[in-house]
Amino acid sequence: MYIFLIGSILAITLAWKSHHFSDNIQQQLLVFLAVLFPLSELVKQILLFINNDCTYDWWYFPFQLCSIPMYLLPLYCLLSEKFLDLRKVLANFMVDFGLLGGIFAFADTSGMHYDLPVLTLHSYLWHFLLIYLGFFLIFTQRNSSLPKDFLLPGTLFLLLVGIATLLNMALHTKGLINMFYVSPYYHMQQIVFADIALVTGQTTGRLIYLASELLGAFLIHLGSIMFHPLKS
Repeated sequence: MYIFLIGSILAITLAWKSHHFSDNIQQQLLVFLAVLFPLSELVKQILLFINNDCTYDWWYFPFQLCSIPMYLLPLYCLLSEKFLDLRKVLANFMVDFGLLGGIFAFADTSGMHYDLPVLTLHSYLWHFLLIYLGFFLIFTQRNSSLPKDFLLPGTLFLLLVGIATLLNMALHTKGLINMFYVSPYYHMQQIVFADIALVTGQTTGRLIYLASELLGAFLIHLGSIMFHPLKS
């Protein structure tokens, strides 16, 4: 808990400091993160491969909710102002669902610990960077907090859940894989929702889990409006 509080306060403070930078430096920061996320993930995958006797472990395939900004941020940086509406959708997703994943991953940190200490450190820093990125996008008003503007990020989330489900079904014979934690081949593992699924059944439990993610992201979306007047 202390690590989460200290790391989150530091991430939010740095995001606040960063929003005072010039637009050019802000863009450079985003480009830096757009390179850092996939590069660090590549190093992580290589280390996992080596540590697993040079056999790929599909459990660590990078397609969880917390992995998605790694794909979206480079796209966001590459899009010109001509695609402002699409950039806004991507920013909204990285705020709404990026913060959701970055924050609530600390409710159960068991999945953030690895045999290699450097990968545990990477996991913690990754989630703190998600918190930094989300608040940075809020403070610089790159997102939108209008209720109607949650529709497309929410739709994108459901699309990604669909892709995750296809990956779970297509690759489950190759090893353990549970993208977005919605694989039909495993019981729910997320804290609280695992207990709910025992009562409601696994399928209903997964639906409640997904609905809760949507609700949580929507509340974050609405809550970001209080920060919009802060830019000066």
